[in-house]
This record gives sequence, C-alpha cells and structure tokens, in this order.
Amino acid sequence: MADLSPQPHPEPTPPSRSSILVAAARAFGSREPDQTIRNPDLLADRLIGPDELVLLGDHPLAKALEQDCAEASQIPAVVGFAWLMLLRTRFIDDALERAIKNGATQVVILGAGFDTRAYRFQELLKDCKVFEVDAAPTQEYKRRRVAMALPDLPQNLNHVKVDFAKDDLGDALRTAGLKQNEKTFYIWEGVTMYLPDECVRKTLQTLASLSVPRSSVVLDYVNSLGIELGKFTPQGAGGLPASWGEPWIFGVPGANGSEFFHELGFDPGVPVVINHPDLVKRYMVGKDGVTYGAHVFEKARAAAEAKAKEAAQSPPPPPPEALAELRKAITAAGGVYWLAEITVRP
Repeated sequence: MADLSPQPHPEPTPPSRSSILVAAARAFGSREPDQTIRNPDLLADRLIGPDELVLLGDHPLAKALEQDCAEASQIPAVVGFAWLMLLRTRFIDDALERAIKNGATQVVILGAGFDTRAYRFQELLKDCKVFEVDAAPTQEYKRRRVAMALPDLPQNLNHVKVDFAKDDLGDALRTAGLKQNEKTFYIWEGVTMYLPDECVRKTLQTLASLSVPRSSVVLDYVNSLGIELGKFTPQGAGGLPASWGEPWIFGVPGANGSEFFHELGFDPGVPVVINHPDLVKRYMVGKDGVTYGAHVFEKARAAAEAKAKEAAQSPPPPPPEALAELRKAITAAGGVYWLAEITVRP
C-alpha cells in the first residue's frame, strides 16, 4: 500500500554565504560618515537584514552591522574587509561607467551574488540589456530579498541560472537574449578564486568567443602564490570559515595573470595589485587627507610590534623554508590580489 502520509520538504539549498558577506561589508562601508570614502553601494544595507546576519554566524561583520558604526570602525577585521570592498566596488563601478561611455550595450554580471549595480545604475543602463548570472540557490534567494527591499525593479534586467562548473554559459546567455554582435561588458567579481582551474579557463574562453572585439571583462583574482600562502594560515587563502564550504582554490599562474589572459584571447591591459598606491590615493583618502582605516591598521601594527618586543627574549622559531621562499616570490611578483580590465582581442 502506498505511503500517503505527508512527506517532509527538503531543506532549500542556502545561498552563497560569501556573497552575503561581501554585501555586508558594502553595507557597513556605506555607513561611513565621510562621503569621500563611503562605499557607494547604498542599497546593500537594505538587503542585509536579520536573516542574512544569521547566515553569517559569528563573523565579525555580522556583529558590526548591529553596532554603532564608530565603535565597529575600531575593529581591524571589520575595517580590513570594508576597506577591500570599498576599493573593489569603486574600481569596478568606474570600469562600468567607462564601458557604457565607450559603447557597450550589454552588461553581464557573472556570479552576481548580491550585486546591486543593475539597480544602482538604472539611469546609466536604461538603454542596455543587463544579465545577472548565478547559481539557482543564490539567485532565487537574492530575487526574493530584492523584491522585499527595493521598490523599483529595472525592466531591462534578465536573470540567468548557471552553475559555472556544469552548465554551458554561452548557451545560457544566448537563450536569455545576449546578442553576439553587440559590444558587451562583463563583471566577474569575487568568483574566480572559488572555481576549479578548468572552469575559469572555459568561462574566459567562452566570453572571448561569444563577444565582439573590444568587449571587456573587469575582474578581481588572486595569483597562485596567494593560494599557496593560504596553506600556511588556519582558515586558508580566503579566510572564510571551513563550515561555509567556500574555500579559495584557484589562483592565476604568473605574477599578475597577463600571460594567462593573453592565452585565452584577451588583451590583459595593465593589471593592478589591490593595494597599489595609485588606487589607494584615488579611492581611499578621506576629506581630511587620511586613508580609510589608517588609524586601525596603525594601532594593529603597533600592537604587533609591542607583542614582538615582549617576546624578544624568546623569539619564535623562523618560518619554514617553504614559507620564507614563498614570501620572497610574493614580493617579487608585487602581491597576490589583483584587479584588471581585460579586452577581447580582434
């Protein structure tokens, strides 16, 4: 006899916690009193509510969003992540505005997570077709949250469900209406480091073959040295809790990835390390002339020096030879975390 009793519904797959963490960092940065160094993503704060903070668990940013901004701005772990997201957000925003000015008529946000550019830049993008590409659980969660938090939804936004490791990105975008004969601007933010090597390569090859020349991709990434460095830290290269199941596993070969991108069909332009002085000067200096977070970082540095001085009588053992050599390689490379705008070659 058939079992007609009610069956429990399977628990829905949770969204990417790292996508929520990024939005939380932007939300915190958007509360900065000095608008010169305020994160421009003013919509992020609307998307991070109690349910999202629960998903972040005991991450310092979850508590920071419930604290007074000035108080939380003394916590190095909070300020450091907000610093990173402020610079990254402004760099990519500028690239988006430049791409539209230079004739891009389609914008594709790959691994969109809680990205709000389709909403923040509605006026700029009114004559463009916009595509948000993401895995189904994160995309469905984000769409529900956006429907509750944001009253005006852009009519030119298309949602494309793609698992980068399993699905054919080109087919999915063409089915969604992407025109291969129009100049396209792609945003691939905070994604490559979570994907296998072959998946990153295949995605970039797809974009190069799918797009007319001078279409471009703006992205952030770590090099392979950054992934190796993570092996010497308790939480790995990305610094996320292991229970989240979102480790950083991919770093581009070479110092800054230029040869890697060239091999896959792109002009790599001039990749720039995330803490390059020019970027810091452009995006991170407040109206008082002080760099965002400088006071916190200085206090942390002084505390570390004091601790080292106290331990001078019994200094710690030298780092393993492999770590010492890795640090030399990172210095020679110029860093581990990079930003670039790469362009499809003719």
